[in-house]
Amino acid sequence: MGQESATQLFISHHSSKLPIALELEKSLAKYGVTCWLAPRDVEPSEAFDMAIKRAIDESCATLLLFCSKSDKSPHVKRELILADSSRKAIIPMRLEELAPDELAYHLASSQWIDWLEQRESTIERVAAKAHQLAGTVQKTMTVDDLIEHSGNGDTDLTPAPPVSEQPDEPEAQEPEPEPVYEDYDDWEPEKPKTNWALIVGLAALFVAAVAGFLIWSTMGTDAPAPPIDPAAIPAEPADGGESDEPDPEPAAKPVVAKPLPPDGPSFDCTKASERVEFLICDTPELAKLDRTLSTVYKSAMTAAGPNAKRLQRQQRAWRTGTRDTCPDTACVATIVRERLAILRAIAAGNLDVPRDRPAQEFRSEFSDAINNDADRAIDENITEPIDQSPN
Repeated sequence: MGQESATQLFISHHSSKLPIALELEKSLAKYGVTCWLAPRDVEPSEAFDMAIKRAIDESCATLLLFCSKSDKSPHVKRELILADSSRKAIIPMRLEELAPDELAYHLASSQWIDWLEQRESTIERVAAKAHQLAGTVQKTMTVDDLIEHSGNGDTDLTPAPPVSEQPDEPEAQEPEPEPVYEDYDDWEPEKPKTNWALIVGLAALFVAAVAGFLIWSTMGTDAPAPPIDPAAIPAEPADGGESDEPDPEPAAKPVVAKPLPPDGPSFDCTKASERVEFLICDTPELAKLDRTLSTVYKSAMTAAGPNAKRLQRQQRAWRTGTRDTCPDTACVATIVRERLAILRAIAAGNLDVPRDRPAQEFRSEFSDAINNDADRAIDENITEPIDQSPN
């Protein structure tokens, strides 16, 4: 492997185009170009606007994913203003056949690149331009020289590693999940707590007021007290005060849930039943990703508001239809990090909960490969099921 390249692009995009931004990042990595995306790369506790400015200053250029929504986005417009003020080149990539309106001033003198066709050559042009702006290659270098310069010369036929294999944020600053839920798919926003202490206090005050009124209303009356009926007085027990009635059974002690280990996943590993759950329990990296996913999912559910039920349904479909079909730990780590990027965007308010889509759009490249094998088995009239285990 070669040395890590210092060439970085800031990708300015509308939240609805996050999947395209992730695909571009994965392709550009083959040419030694890294990408900075919001809100994924914003450090914990860092101010959002300061993080954007810092990333633009540290990048060699700003890659704009232009579409009808980004043309009207005030956030995208502010990012281009910061890029202009920092004297950073703007590389507009057109995702739709559309002329700019709100962003026409900032794109008046820029050369457009189309993503509509010839995508591989488009990625090569963007990577070459990024290295030229960063000063890391000569202008006369070819694409093959660029791949060799990036350290990927011996693996240029192998797809670049997925974006999700790169750490989203420094490990030391990653927040610990608090609290941890056994099943984050079924989590719902916490309901307001009832202040029972205040209710009991008001009830006691009301009873005291009624009792005081009754006492005051009966004062001054000379009515004699009613005679006491001796038969109404309970007799003392003859056996030294012990009653024949059985003693009341002690109240059952509440069952306290056993706390989960701090370095384990968000669910109880003793209750694991799926193959992927055993992989998560046996792999510290996957357990840590699972805890982080639980915390980010909680924030996304709170931010989803009336769409929380839809997000809950989509999360359950993603878990059973995508994550649980992974054959190994690398697949699980990849699709969990991809899901984290989407949930973080929802939690930050930069992405709306998408409408329900067919199940295949929630699946990763690993599960798609399994589905292709299953379809081939049906076409060839294979009656026995295909073994989907990693072994």
